[in-house]
Amino acid sequence: MPSGTAGRRYAQAFFEIARNQNKVDEWAKDLDSIAQTFDQPEVKRYLENPKTAKDKKRAFVQNVLGTQVSTVSLNLALVLIQRERQEYIDAIRKEFIRLVNQLKGIEIAYVTTAVPVDEAEKRQIKSRLSALTGKQIEIETQVDPDLIGGIVARIGDTQIDGSVKTRLQALRKQLA
Repeated sequence: MPSGTAGRRYAQAFFEIARNQNKVDEWAKDLDSIAQTFDQPEVKRYLENPKTAKDKKRAFVQNVLGTQVSTVSLNLALVLIQRERQEYIDAIRKEFIRLVNQLKGIEIAYVTTAVPVDEAEKRQIKSRLSALTGKQIEIETQVDPDLIGGIVARIGDTQIDGSVKTRLQALRKQLA
């Protein structure tokens, strides 16, 4: 199980270099490419095989990623392979994206609805949450039929519950 702390440290160091070189967006794409590569079943088996020498693993990664990502991003991938920490890439990528969003003033809203929402509804939800919080919002949606209707949005430590389920529970308490 990858350590969240170690993943954060790698991400913070990588982010600082990216920010200093004004390559934050480019390197975010590089991290996606590295994560997708490391996540492929054949690649994962090869990299996790203790019988394969680290030099061969590094050469393999350099061959596969060498033309797809920047030199610094490739070096990160090679360091992870050398230290046998390639499973940290997802934690590194998530923390890096969080840091990028923080830099750009973007908050992620985790929105749960009773039914799937289309793009127009997503834009409307995003607009309302932006107006409510005064921040630029990106949303991630999920469906929970138990809500019956309405939405529940979580932005950082704040939860906005506009679900029918919660309203019915409140009404039940009032009537009891």
